[in-house]
Amino acid sequence: MGAIIDRDTFAASDFRRFGKRLRDSVEVLREVLAQPGFGAGAPSIGAELEAYIVDDRGRVALLNQALVEALHDPQLQLELNRFNIEYNLAPLPLAGGPLHALERQLLQALSRLETAAAAHRAHVVPIGILPTLRRTDLGEHAMSDLPRYRALEQSLKRLRGAPFDVEIRGEDSVRVSSDHVVLEGANTSFQLHLRVPPERFAATFNTVQIVTPLVLALSANSPLFLQRRLWDETRIALFKQAVDCRMRGADRWQQPARVTFGQGWVREGAFELFAEAVALYPPLLPLMSDSRPEERPPGTTAPGLSELRLHMGTIWPWNRAVYDPGDGGHLRVEMRALPSGPTAVDMVANAALLLGLVAALRDDITEWLSAMPFRYAEYNFYRAAQSGLDARLMWPHRKHHRLEETPVVTLLEWLLPEAQRGLRALGVADADSHPYLGVIAERLQARTSGARWQRRMLAQLEGQGLSRARACHRLLDAYRAAAATNRPVARWPQEE
Repeated sequence: MGAIIDRDTFAASDFRRFGKRLRDSVEVLREVLAQPGFGAGAPSIGAELEAYIVDDRGRVALLNQALVEALHDPQLQLELNRFNIEYNLAPLPLAGGPLHALERQLLQALSRLETAAAAHRAHVVPIGILPTLRRTDLGEHAMSDLPRYRALEQSLKRLRGAPFDVEIRGEDSVRVSSDHVVLEGANTSFQLHLRVPPERFAATFNTVQIVTPLVLALSANSPLFLQRRLWDETRIALFKQAVDCRMRGADRWQQPARVTFGQGWVREGAFELFAEAVALYPPLLPLMSDSRPEERPPGTTAPGLSELRLHMGTIWPWNRAVYDPGDGGHLRVEMRALPSGPTAVDMVANAALLLGLVAALRDDITEWLSAMPFRYAEYNFYRAAQSGLDARLMWPHRKHHRLEETPVVTLLEWLLPEAQRGLRALGVADADSHPYLGVIAERLQARTSGARWQRRMLAQLEGQGLSRARACHRLLDAYRAAAATNRPVARWPQEE
């Protein structure tokens, strides 16, 4: 979706030509992935940070364009809603000290954004969903004025033929409908990329799918939407419903959602996921490149496949396959489930846990898959999002003989030492990983997360007699003050 889209209207013939180009691209990709040595290279990581922009009163501030113009930073990107901003961090080699380097990048990005926002008496807040968000903040006026977002909305609305409905039940419940896709812009995330050689893609991707629920439960940071107490990671339910373009009707097959945990385990390699995306999902943005799929963009030695890459950016699985023609051409796994915030150190700790578990478990992934039908991994994902640290997940018995329902905190305590081993296998120095896995251990010991801290603070403030709206504003003030210290959330004050 970072591609330059300069049109917001398309004809039926555009969609037909684009569909043909997609099918051609899949065949080109099949040939590319079969080439010996494709995708070889040192393992590396990258990340994308999304954040809210708020004014001095804790209300959303429609300033993302102003920040982009002020900073002139090519790593900065407008998000769907004008009160969100995205910063694309530079990729880092995994060998040595990538985690501290990632934290430094995050702190520098947040500092630059905060300085630019201060000129407008505003602030940047890394948080999954803003506690003070109101329904009136989510009108058509909130959408960034870019052709790609207008075109995306028009295509989703054309496919759906009805307003986008969101209904989520938690401690409270919310039901809201919109003619626009701006409800999706209530979500901000911290997305992690891992470069993977083609021969290890299936094992890596499947392992990411298995361990994502564990890390999500401990990383949750979105317990409120429209000031209602919902899931610990409400983003998961909100995103899926906010852009659900499926038509309802007895005479139509049940098309899969574009926001999904997936359709099943990857059997052999990344090609399956690209082919599946073309087979199952109609195009939304049929913008044709001047180059054919097999042609190499300037400065690269791999095919551009620009239409296929654009199409993949209009499907939003929580873990996504990425093809990149850069650096000789390579594959990545994009891990999209984790929320933004609360702090840089917490986000890097989440990344360390996720990467470490993936590296530790993937060599034995065949045994894990034999004991874990895909539908139970999907079940785990939604239970983790809903219940956070209270979740009980289906998990293979240690000898893989049967599945057992196990508290997620128990699983994390068992597996935390494995994360250290996995990071070491990736080439991450112990001195780099120890502090961040220590942050995870503290969070586990305290049984806390960004979501749990927000819930406790809200209950305390309402217990003092504050209204829900006023309590949400005080909660945000306390969150911002604590986040500014970059202390892990497990060490945040428990009272305002």
